[in-house]
Amino acid sequence: MNNRNERTGGALAGVRVIDCTDYIAGPYCGMMLADLGADVIKVEPPEGDRWRLQNQIAPGESRGFLGVNRGKRGIAVDLRTPDGLALLLRLLDRADVLLTNFRPGVAARLGLSWEQLSARNPRLVYAENTAFGAEGPDAARPGFDLLSQAASGLMDYERKLRDGLPSPISSVALADVTAGMFLAYGIVGALYARERTGRGQRVAGSLLHAAISVQYRPFQSIEARDAAPRAAFLAAIADPPTEIPAAAAAGGTATAAQARGYAEIAALRESMIASRPAGNAGNNYYCPYETRDGIVCVACLNNRFRRRLRDLLGIDDASVDGNNYAPTEPAQREAALALRPLFEAAFRERTTAEWLRLLDEADVPCAPLRLTEEVFDSPQVTANEMILTLEHPALGTLRQPAGPLRMSETPYGSRRPAPTLGQDSDAVLAEAGISGDEIARLRAAGVVR
Repeated sequence: MNNRNERTGGALAGVRVIDCTDYIAGPYCGMMLADLGADVIKVEPPEGDRWRLQNQIAPGESRGFLGVNRGKRGIAVDLRTPDGLALLLRLLDRADVLLTNFRPGVAARLGLSWEQLSARNPRLVYAENTAFGAEGPDAARPGFDLLSQAASGLMDYERKLRDGLPSPISSVALADVTAGMFLAYGIVGALYARERTGRGQRVAGSLLHAAISVQYRPFQSIEARDAAPRAAFLAAIADPPTEIPAAAAAGGTATAAQARGYAEIAALRESMIASRPAGNAGNNYYCPYETRDGIVCVACLNNRFRRRLRDLLGIDDASVDGNNYAPTEPAQREAALALRPLFEAAFRERTTAEWLRLLDEADVPCAPLRLTEEVFDSPQVTANEMILTLEHPALGTLRQPAGPLRMSETPYGSRRPAPTLGQDSDAVLAEAGISGDEIARLRAAGVVR
């Protein structure tokens, strides 16, 4: 049996990928490259990828890990030791692609930054996925899918409530999976460019940008029509009126979009106070919580993070000692639900801003729930240029998601808005060698417009 990859001759046959990622997004990207025939080498610490340790079905094996690491070869190396780091560098000297999901700054401390590695191996494609982007006030936060759904407006947009609180898309880790897909497509583009230039490049994506990019409809702002209603909505949720304006209540055209800000947001705030969140299948460490003035999400996907949250709240919960945590098991779920009122009561004691500060100081993954309208101009989105402004010939200024990657050596991201109907017919046909007279005849016959 071929030990490297059972399928030979794939589109990426001969490409070697060093996968130093864990959890979902990075490993999913590596799995996609393996499906294309790349030799993907999964690098794990001696204790294993932390995703192995969640809801284990056998020692060191979990369904989650199996689902995003198909087709890879695996090695276990302790990169915290000089010898382990030296081994990785030797692998990278002969590699085509490196996958990472370090927090900003960690790679440089390890000697594994893009600048350091490209100097050693100029052909290396350096692909990194972060939680919130490499710049901005939230860049250093740890992050997972739930937090990206909260911070991007994705959790809010369909207004699906569970006992009064917005409910995440939990059947699939949407931000994680799409971030992995976007990164894989960027890597393939960088490999193609390398065939022309001989040089690799840095490809960067994030969970937050992926979550924004898949929302092509809510993040489609025709500023002449949408800017004023958005501003009115933001003013409404900052200071909700006690009464709904008559025009809004009647569903008038000019104010219908604002009615959500007046009525539904006010109702949501009231339901937050009166309702008890059901959370995520008894998992007190991965769900939204009501605060004194809003909603904050926590996403602790390993017991190190869970213990930090437990200790910060002062709650006695022995289930997060050790490495394994199985909130779907009946006994643990029952115990978790019994503790839920303690978590809820603790979070209601402080404002969202206060909790974000305390959670950040304790290094607990967290994010505020943002409404779609709040995301357009949030500092983190602005710092990472995740929203693009374009001029449309018929509609004027548009704002929509920018392409979800950053590439260091080749231009990325189109600056053209969607074309008007037949906008480029003459130019494209002329490029194909069709004369102006023939184009005029085809237009007159209704064949082209």
